[in-house]
Amino acid sequence: MKKLLYLFLLISTTGFAQGNFKLITTIDIQADFFTTDNQSNVYVVKGDELCKYNKAGKQLYKYSNKKFGNISFVDASNMLRLLIFYKNFLQVVFLDNTLSVIGELVNLDKIGFQQAQLVCSSHNSGMWLYDQQNFELIRLDQTLEKKQQTGNLRAILNTSLQPDLLLEYDNKVYLNDTTKGILIFDIYGTYYKTVSVKNTKYFQPIGDWVYFMNGNKVKTYNLKTTEEKEFKMPVSDFKNFRLEMGILVLQTENTILLFSSE
Repeated sequence: MKKLLYLFLLISTTGFAQGNFKLITTIDIQADFFTTDNQSNVYVVKGDELCKYNKAGKQLYKYSNKKFGNISFVDASNMLRLLIFYKNFLQVVFLDNTLSVIGELVNLDKIGFQQAQLVCSSHNSGMWLYDQQNFELIRLDQTLEKKQQTGNLRAILNTSLQPDLLLEYDNKVYLNDTTKGILIFDIYGTYYKTVSVKNTKYFQPIGDWVYFMNGNKVKTYNLKTTEEKEFKMPVSDFKNFRLEMGILVLQTENTILLFSSE
């Protein structure tokens, strides 16, 4: 099944790589950021509000919690269990596919992580967090028990870190530092390698490739061969991007644009 998915991703991204784009729809919104799920639904964040759109641009659901202020991060890798992180309040909220709250809120402060800087979803309803106090990645299971931890990365890697993005994908954990690159760990928290792409604020792993922003360009790096390519975009001025099952989504200053490959 995984091989078939990778084949589909390869075919769908080939058309994009050749610069063949067809605009599907435009969502008029001045968003803070957005993400997508594996069904090409788009989740747009503006302040404390999260809106879910389908790939035709139709708004489906809306969520807001003014108690915790602005939303810092959304992980939609599991569309049935979205992770919402409020960094200023150290709160994690989980939503279902209708953006309704499921389960209990997680107060990271109360469970001992007063300096949790980053959070993302993990397999089996767990989550990873980056603890700035101890400079380590920690995986919590669904009951909030520690299952894996990297140890002090500052000591292990002999360097200081200021990471700004954390993701789990296909049994790997990715931690981005704009001055060091994208650090990769296995699912147990063991350091694997660093992809030396600096000054990137956003990246997305797909199969054996990591797509990342470099200035106003998108490039792709092969984890196995170290091959690097430039990925053509239909517009030159954009703030963020995602590729999802044959759909390219771009964020500009005042819109979210959805393209298919021709």
